[in-house]
Parts: sequence; structure tokens; C-alpha cells
Amino acid sequence: MSEKDPDSLQNFSSLECWDYSIELECLQGTQDLQLAAELGKTLLERNKELETSLKQHQNVIEDQTQEIEYLTKQTVALREVNDSRLRIYEQLEVSIQDLERANHRLALENSSDKKQLKNLTANLEALEIKCEELQGTIDHLTLQLESEKRRQLSTPDPIKQTITLRHTERDEVDASEQFYNSPKKEENQMPKEEKSKSSEIPLVTTEKQDKEKDDPDSANEQVTELMVQLRESRTSFYREQRRVSELEEQLSTMIHQNQTLEKQLVQLNYKEEEPKSMHEELTTLEEVQHGQLCRRCLRTMDSQRTGDNLSCLGDEAEDDDSSVFEALINDSQYRSSFTMDIQDKSEFRNILRREMSMLWMWPGPTLLSVLIDLLLYIKDRYIFPFLCKPWRYPLILLHCVLRHDKIHQL
Repeated sequence: MSEKDPDSLQNFSSLECWDYSIELECLQGTQDLQLAAELGKTLLERNKELETSLKQHQNVIEDQTQEIEYLTKQTVALREVNDSRLRIYEQLEVSIQDLERANHRLALENSSDKKQLKNLTANLEALEIKCEELQGTIDHLTLQLESEKRRQLSTPDPIKQTITLRHTERDEVDASEQFYNSPKKEENQMPKEEKSKSSEIPLVTTEKQDKEKDDPDSANEQVTELMVQLRESRTSFYREQRRVSELEEQLSTMIHQNQTLEKQLVQLNYKEEEPKSMHEELTTLEEVQHGQLCRRCLRTMDSQRTGDNLSCLGDEAEDDDSSVFEALINDSQYRSSFTMDIQDKSEFRNILRREMSMLWMWPGPTLLSVLIDLLLYIKDRYIFPFLCKPWRYPLILLHCVLRHDKIHQL
């Protein structure tokens, strides 16, 4: 090839141009035209592949630019949302500060109102005490008024009696006026006998009035004492009522506190029992894992083994099929009798409690174990007997035949 060929080949835009240029330089003459054509085809295919990869990269770049634009828009929107949230938070902080101030102001007002209420209640109690005292004085005064009225009604006025006596003894037209105007002259003019009579009459009347005064005074004093006692009893009754109401309120609060304490005590007892039950359950799980307890009946394996051994020892003289069949029957009977013993001895509740506590502690594994136990129970109780039903009577007949043959051989 000519010298222009490598110069022209240097203008190719492929990545592997150098390698192909070396190969082209090695070609000489017309014999290697086929190889050159094949190289051209490979170069064209490579160019097409590079164009397709370039288009793919361009598409990827466009997608990435679109994603970048979308993400920039999202960032702008998120910034706006963040700014709005910051503004809202600032407003909330301002409102919280206002509310705290208002709360502080209301607390101060509440304390002042409480003080005012205490003062008003104290004033009210003092006014009530004063009202009670005034009511007592009013009652006492009314009693005194009534006693005075009774006295006035029961006893006439002694001055009027003396005036009437003087008016009857002496026939004077204006006796009352002369008596008030000139009492000394009348006394001098009156004879000694009349003076003695007039002096004796008011003395008698005053003595009678004193006797009559003493009796109602004692009665009035008794009535006043009774009224005072009644008032005191009323006040004491009202005070006792207030004390009773206060004691009832205290009792209700104490009952409520007692109920809350009982609930707390029950919760504490339950919390104390939880670790015990967990310890028991863990011990049972360890025993089940070690094979000391049965998973279905939670009974020791030694008792089951002894029962199985006894059943097997009793059936040694018989054939293998009959012994297996009877062992299965004995196993089912033993399980049923065991469940009856549990129900009679109230151990079934403890087993259920353990199972429920285990289910509460480990819900996943316990559910799986419960499902496995249920499937085993269904298999042993329903599926296996159902499958054994067709073989039951033939096995019984075979057992009878074998026993008959043994008896004949003996």
C-alpha cells in the first residue's frame, strides 16, 4: 500500500484504530484485498456499535439532565416548603410565648382570685357568726318585749289607781289638773286619815306587783335560757353538718386513693408473678427440649415409658402385629385417661395458663409449636384411626386365628 494509507487511516474515530492500522500496514499487494475488505466490514460494524453506544449514552445523559432538572425543581419546591415551615415555626414560637405569658397571667389571676375567695369566705363566716349573734339578741329582745307586754296586760298602772281613788274621795271638777298643778296644797288640805288610806293602798298594790313581777321574770329567764340553748344547739348542729360533709369528702377521696392503690398493688403483684411464670415456663421449655417432658401432655417421659413398657410386656406372648395394634389402642386410651385426670385435678388450667403466657412471650415460635401440636393431635386422634379402620377387623381376625393356632399347638 501507499504512504497515504496510514495518513488516511489516522483520521478514523474508533478507539481501536491503532491496532487496525498496524494490521493494514502489514498488508501488501493485491492478495490481501479480501482481508482489507473484512477489516473494513469489522470497522464499519464497530463504528455502528460505537454510534449505538453513543446514542445510548446521549439518551442516558438526556435522562440524567431531565432527572437533574426535576430534582432541581423538587429542591426549589422543598426549599419553599422549608421556608414556609420555618415561618410557621416562628409564628408558632411567637404564639407559644404569648400563650405562656397569658398562662402566667392567668395563674397570677387565679392565685389572686383564690386569695380573694379565701378572704370572702372568712368574711362570710364572720358575717354568719355576727348574724347568728344578732339573731340571738333579736330573739332575746323579742322575748323581753313579750314579757313586758304580758306584765303590762296582767298588772294595771299604780299611778292611775291612786288618781282614781283621789278623784272618788274628793268631788273636784278638774282633779287631775289641780293635782298636777298644786299637789302640795292638796296634801296639806287632806286630812290625816285620808293620807294614811291613800298611802296604804299603793303600798299593797306595789307588793302585789312585785310578787307578780318575780314570777314572770323567772319564767322569762327560763325561756331565754332555753332559746339560748336552742340557738347554741342549732349552731353546733350546723357545724357538725359542715364537719360531716367535710369528712364525707375526705372519705370519698380516701376511697378513691385506696382504689388506685389497690390497682397499683394488683399491677405490682402481676409484675412480680410474671418473672415467676416466665421462670417456670423456661424450666418447662428446657425440660421439653432435653426430653424430660412430653410436648403434648407435659408429663414426665418416665411414666409414659413405664406405661408403654408394661403394655409391651403384657403383649410379648402375642404376635408383632397384634402387639403393635394393642399398643396403639392402649396409647390412645392412656392419653384419654390422662386428659380426664388433668380435668379432674384442675391441672388443665395451669397448662393453659402456661401456654397462653408462652404465646404472649414468644408469639411466633409458640404459634408454630401450637400448630404442630394441633396437627399431631389431629393425626393421632382422627387421621391415624381413620386410616386404621379398614385394617382393624382383619387384624383382629388374624389375631384370633393366631391365638387359635397356638392353643391347638399346645
